[in-house]
Amino acid sequence: MKSNSKYMKPEYYTNRELSWIDFNYRVLQEARDKSIPLLERTKFLAITASNLDEFFMVRVASLKDMVHAKYLKPDFSGLTPSDQLSEIAKKSHKLVNLQYSTYNRSLLPTLKQNDIIIVPEYEKLTPEQSEYVDKYFEEFIYPVLTPMAVDSSRPFPLLRNKSLNIAAF
Repeated sequence: MKSNSKYMKPEYYTNRELSWIDFNYRVLQEARDKSIPLLERTKFLAITASNLDEFFMVRVASLKDMVHAKYLKPDFSGLTPSDQLSEIAKKSHKLVNLQYSTYNRSLLPTLKQNDIIIVPEYEKLTPEQSEYVDKYFEEFIYPVLTPMAVDSSRPFPLLRNKSLNIAAF
């Protein structure tokens, strides 16, 4: 084992979680590359958002469990779970800022130049668009809605990951 010890230095290793964020930065670079077709660029941006959701649900949650369990052993890169969470916070905040910048400053204006308009509010739809959206809701969305009451006599319902849930009080 002594002969391999020179390869066990933490500086020779990259943390798995931080490497994953670096990968997501490379995917985001594809969304920022103006030589790539516009809708492909929007798809790359969407991929980074979906990846980040899953990353936090699985990997960050696991690290938080380790911290809660007071697990202090560093990984091969020399980072404890707490250190990893700290570094993930820094890198992921920068990533999210770059995602928003890419969307707002690059993709939205380019989409608009290509006559693809994102309407942010129902109230800003034209009468024709409102009619289309209302009809779509009535035909495809309303039939699959499942209302659920939550009170002291009923157990809290299971809310699935990546599902849309609306609460009214």
